[in-house]
Amino acid sequence: PDLALTQISVETVTIMLLLLALHFLPKETPKESPLGLKIRDGIIAVVAGAGVGGLAFAFMQRDISTISSFHVENSYEGGGGTNVVNVILVDFRGYDTYGEIIVLGIAGLLIYALMHALLDGPAARRLRNADYAQDRSKDRHPLMMVVVTRVLMPIALMVGIYIFLRGHNQPGGGFVAGLVVAIALLMQYMASGFAWTQDRQRIEYHTLIGFGVIIAGVTGAGAWVFGVPFLTSSYTYVHLPPIEEFELATAMLFDLGVFLTVLGAVMLMLYSLSRIARYAGSTVNVEPMDYDPASRVEDGPEVR
Repeated sequence: PDLALTQISVETVTIMLLLLALHFLPKETPKESPLGLKIRDGIIAVVAGAGVGGLAFAFMQRDISTISSFHVENSYEGGGGTNVVNVILVDFRGYDTYGEIIVLGIAGLLIYALMHALLDGPAARRLRNADYAQDRSKDRHPLMMVVVTRVLMPIALMVGIYIFLRGHNQPGGGFVAGLVVAIALLMQYMASGFAWTQDRQRIEYHTLIGFGVIIAGVTGAGAWVFGVPFLTSSYTYVHLPPIEEFELATAMLFDLGVFLTVLGAVMLMLYSLSRIARYAGSTVNVEPMDYDPASRVEDGPEVR
């Protein structure tokens, strides 16, 4: 279930980001490759696929012992969680996860830096002179999509928080929760427009990445105070009447760092790609329902 949640969330975010990038690719069909190149590429693909498949099959046929039983047996006693996958990520392999969120944050910052360099020079002039307005829908912000995304926003935030809080014992966690909240924010950009959504942003995405990495790092370093290795987690049970007894684990703070880094990196990538549209001279509504004079039909009724 953890893998399935992560996979569908990653695929959703990836498709939305790719659609932004694909919008600026050339509209012309590229020159097709000769038949000889197609045959060559096909042979290489078949050989590579068969080789990887053969290696996987040979590996699965080997009689090997794994450490999965250790994780299952020590997940609750050692990490305080019944969700083995989450305990592995934030406890047994917490250092690996910490490195991964740093790489993800760097990727988001690099995309931002590349877009900044792209839009400061000859490339920016070409974008401003290019005609991207053709074949665009005049209804840039469909009413139904705007309304639905506004209604779903608080619901999606609630689902994201729920997935985050349950991650230590049930499928979920900071990574999936960050993707869910990112999808909710992405839908606001797609439905109501970049300018409208950006005007309501209160925290910079760079800041989210920084806070996420710092929180995760400080949580790991806190273990040194108690003379245990970096990122060693601890947990206890708290009873607050009338709430029933519940668990508090230091791994939750580490997962919070993962959540903030994932959210900040994904949204920074979106922001970077959206800047291309603004430099290209595309019109932007101040409000999602604003009347756009450019959408009037010549010699036809006025559109409101």
